[in-house]
Amino acid sequence: MKRIVTALLAFLGTLGMASASDIVRDSIIVVMGDKSRIIIYGENKEELKKLLNYDVNRLLKDVGGKIDSTSQRSTTRITLGEIDGEKYLEKVGIELNGYRITSSGDTVYYKGSKRVKRTRPWWQNDQDNFVISFGLNAYGKKEDLNYNPEDYDLRPLGSRFFSLGFYRNPTLIKGEDVALRMRLGFEFTWYNFMFEGNNVARKGPERIEFTEFTEPLKKSKLTVCYVTVPVMPTIAIRKGAVSHIGAGGYVGYRLDSYTKTKTQNNKKDHNHAGYWLNDFRYGLMAEIGFRNSVDLFFQYDLNELYQEARGPRVQAVSFGVRLN
Repeated sequence: MKRIVTALLAFLGTLGMASASDIVRDSIIVVMGDKSRIIIYGENKEELKKLLNYDVNRLLKDVGGKIDSTSQRSTTRITLGEIDGEKYLEKVGIELNGYRITSSGDTVYYKGSKRVKRTRPWWQNDQDNFVISFGLNAYGKKEDLNYNPEDYDLRPLGSRFFSLGFYRNPTLIKGEDVALRMRLGFEFTWYNFMFEGNNVARKGPERIEFTEFTEPLKKSKLTVCYVTVPVMPTIAIRKGAVSHIGAGGYVGYRLDSYTKTKTQNNKKDHNHAGYWLNDFRYGLMAEIGFRNSVDLFFQYDLNELYQEARGPRVQAVSFGVRLN
């Protein structure tokens, strides 16, 4: 009987030694000082590699909070219950060239399965932005007894807007789910006003004139180029389909203006002149952005397109899409 008990204890000891060996082989032991250890156990190496997908900093903060809330007794041993690790899993939203956006909104660079560095929080957008905008132009107000409205009516789809912008978006107020940014920069904008019918814009001695061309025209338009400075506070939104909403204003200065005609025989003609246009423009703008998609914009000039008593009393309106 004594031999049986001895053999059984030896067998159990062998199992215990094998189990301890497994723990050493598939465990991570972090030595912190003389009396502190962090032991992380996994079934195998593949399981241990999955730890790279977890936010250990958040885990340690929560553990620290539990330790602080635990009543101090004579013993220094504190036992914590099991913690749900799913809340610390960094779920990947977007991955491009090694960069991943985690569920916490941070951008992290990975080399293979190894996290190399954390770049910037979700609300930070201080880098340069090159933006292309295109859309349509229209008149916001059309009122003048000295002109026949039919003489300067616009083709809805032919009157196009185009701009190239260079922006900065510094963050003024940062929050967990929303942040306030300020769009600053400049852009070059082109207003194309394509006229209905067969009329052409000409600079008369006292005002702009819209006269009928001698040949049938495929198109006749007036193009005005501005350099514009927008100032637009923007609310950035961390989650959801809408990424940001902005509203602000802009001022601009006219750089050039010209007319372009194209006859039925494809004969083209350009004429550069001032056409009694206002040199300055200013107005209001609004924008709404959609995550991983285009932005929609709307602009309304508060001042009139032409100088007072030099042309029809119209204000320019532009709307369309922006690509960042």
